[in-house]
Amino acid sequence: MERRLSTSQSRRHLVLMIEARQPRAGTEAGERRGRRKVSGSPWRVLAGTACALLGTTSAALAQETSAACVAPGSSLRLDHVPVAAGDLEALSKRLTDEFGFRVEDGVRDENGLETAEIRFGDGTRLQLRTVDDSGAADAPGSGEAQRYADLIEDGGGGAYLAFSGPGLDEVLAVARDLEPEFAVTGAGTRRRAAFARDHPLHAVFFVGSDAEPAGAPAAAEHPNGAQGLEAVWVMVEDPERLTRLLLAFGARDCGVSRHPEHLYGRAVGIRGGTVYVVDALLWLADPGSAPVVSLTVRGNPESVADNIVLGNAGGLWIELRPSGETSNE
Repeated sequence: MERRLSTSQSRRHLVLMIEARQPRAGTEAGERRGRRKVSGSPWRVLAGTACALLGTTSAALAQETSAACVAPGSSLRLDHVPVAAGDLEALSKRLTDEFGFRVEDGVRDENGLETAEIRFGDGTRLQLRTVDDSGAADAPGSGEAQRYADLIEDGGGGAYLAFSGPGLDEVLAVARDLEPEFAVTGAGTRRRAAFARDHPLHAVFFVGSDAEPAGAPAAAEHPNGAQGLEAVWVMVEDPERLTRLLLAFGARDCGVSRHPEHLYGRAVGIRGGTVYVVDALLWLADPGSAPVVSLTVRGNPESVADNIVLGNAGGLWIELRPSGETSNE
């Protein structure tokens, strides 16, 4: 366990475990998953070996959270997940044509990034982002563009996890006792409370409750019935530190939980959703890898349950779960 995998090895390790899922026989969703899965006994052996290693780490890992983990009284909720993608057009088309999401057209900004969005009715979002090749690398804020360029070179994936809550002044008042390095950056709708890139919690940031521009159009309905982000699995180098920070905002610690693809994390409930905090060091994840590895999107009661693996976005796993359907997370 002392040797750490390179970025590409680490990503392959995680993606192959995700793609090794077996379909559930006798269901439409299982048949659809079966057409997209990558079978192969070496990868199932790899996943099983990982589970065995984790099982020796802590007896608690054998336990699962049986019910939804939320904290209605928390001042935080899931806001959005930016996703680094090398081919924004191809990813948008696949999510639209194959999986039934409505993707808004990409918009270029002065920082050298092009962003397309999947907006949900509850205010949560997925941002699909790529680096504009028009030579904007020297523009103000190009450090953010470089972060996405690095992730795209590594295969892409979930770049950050953004929370929204009270105003950022209130966020800082709560968080700075625990995290003195927490600071507000940006201006206007780009204003956020975040950590420096070399901080163990750099993968998360916070926006104020007024982050959505006034008068923004309502999110369009999605053909697949998607209604909002319900859960996110995020890898950080200091999971206990992130858990403590979220608990300071009234979150609920629900203990260790297991992802269907053999990934273990601590379930932390916030308002309307769950954050699964995964130890990146335990999973030998390279610090340059995309930290968000899995999402759960809540559908309406008529939605068809599906598991989506986006190989062109770092192997990002998206679960579409109909409203009221339970999970073993």
